[in-house]
Amino acid sequence: MEELPIGSGEIESGHRHVVQKRMKRAGSWWKEENAEKMLQLMTLRANKKWGHYWMSQKTKSSYVEEAA
Repeated sequence: MEELPIGSGEIESGHRHVVQKRMKRAGSWWKEENAEKMLQLMTLRANKKWGHYWMSQKTKSSYVEEAA
């Protein structure tokens, strides 16, 4: 089994690079309190789970409306 550089400076640097690349786009700006939510949405999209996420939200919304 190949040894992986878990917890190394290399991993830390890569993590920081990925987050900055996703968040720092031309013409984009974020309020600090919304940055984490935006990053989560961008990650869903990058992982091709965008449609699944919104379908689950629609289902939750329908359930709340029926209960009211």
